[in-house]
Amino acid sequence: MSATHIEVMSLRGPQGFNAAINEAAARESLRPSDFVRRAILERIERAGVTPPAVKPFAPRHSPENGGL
Repeated sequence: MSATHIEVMSLRGPQGFNAAINEAAARESLRPSDFVRRAILERIERAGVTPPAVKPFAPRHSPENGGL
């Protein structure tokens, strides 16, 4: 199971943005929220900022997620 997250964020994107996120997440066997969270954390690191510590993301079909 992924880490418990207590902060909520919403954003707007261009037409098709959500579909692209869903497809990219599926290709990596991640939930869309985990995919976006990981992408944002990677970009934060590239900007030279130390992101908050989070648990590693388990793939959607992993035993850690009950094989779902």
